[in-house]
Amino acid sequence: LSASTGALVKVIRGSRYGFNEPRGITTGGTHIWVANTGGNSVSELSASTGALVKVIRGSSYGFDGPDAVTSDGTHIWVANTVGNSVSELSASTGALVKVIRDWSYGFNDPDAVTSESTHIWVANDGDSVSELSASTGALVKVIRGLSYGFDSPAGVTSDGTHIWVANNGNSVTELSASTGALVKVIRGSNYGFDGPDAVTSDGTHIWVTNPSGNSVTELSASTGALVKVIRGSNYGFDGPSGITSGGTHIWVANTNGQSVTEFPDS
Repeated sequence: LSASTGALVKVIRGSRYGFNEPRGITTGGTHIWVANTGGNSVSELSASTGALVKVIRGSSYGFDGPDAVTSDGTHIWVANTVGNSVSELSASTGALVKVIRDWSYGFNDPDAVTSESTHIWVANDGDSVSELSASTGALVKVIRGLSYGFDSPAGVTSDGTHIWVANNGNSVTELSASTGALVKVIRGSNYGFDGPDAVTSDGTHIWVTNPSGNSVTELSASTGALVKVIRGSNYGFDGPSGITSGGTHIWVANTNGQSVTEFPDS
C-alpha cells in the first residue's frame, strides 16, 4: 500500500514465491522478508519490484512455525512459535548466524519480533515480552504483568522511542523503549480492532492488522488516536496477519490468501 495515501499498489501471489501461510513480514531497506508458518521458510523479495530473490528452507535454520520476522539492518530475526526459539540470519546472504533456545528468555509461543536500535523485542503469546541484545542475543529482561494489558500479544514494533504490542484480545499496549515501563493501553470498538495480529510503525503512524476483520487500523504514533481503518476487497486482504513499513509503502502478508498486499503509506 502507499504510505502517503493508503491506496493499493499491488497484490503478489504465486507458488513460486514460496508463500505458505505467510504471517510475518519486514523490510530490510532494499528487500522484503516474509515468514511462512506452514512452509517453515522465509521468502526474500525485492522491495522495488516485488520480484522473488530467494526462499530459505532447511532444518538447519531452526525454523519451526516461523510466525514473524524483523531486520536490524545487518541481521534478520525470525520468531519460531512452535519451536519456542528465535533464528538469526545474515541480511546480506541469508546464512544462519544462530538459533536462540533457552527457557530463561521467557519464550512462550513467540508470535512477533521487532528491532529497536540495539535491542530485539519478542512478543510471547503467553502474555509477556522478551528483550534481547541485538549484538549478542543475550537476554536483557522479560516483561510480564496484568498491568501491561497483555492479552495474547501477537505483534510488536518500535517507533524509536516506544514499543507497541498488538494483543489478540483487541487492544494495543505502548511501552517505553528505554525502560519497558507502561505508557498506555489502547482499547475501543472505534479503533476497528478485530483480533489484532501484527503492528508496524512508519515513524509517524502505527499500523495494526485485523485478521478477523480483513482490515488495517492506522493510529497516530504521538497520541495513539485513530487515523483510519482500511477495509475493502480491492486491497486483497484475506486474513491479514503481518505488516511492515518501507518508508513510502506498507506491505501486508495475507495468511489465508497466500499473498502480499502493497499500498502507499499516508
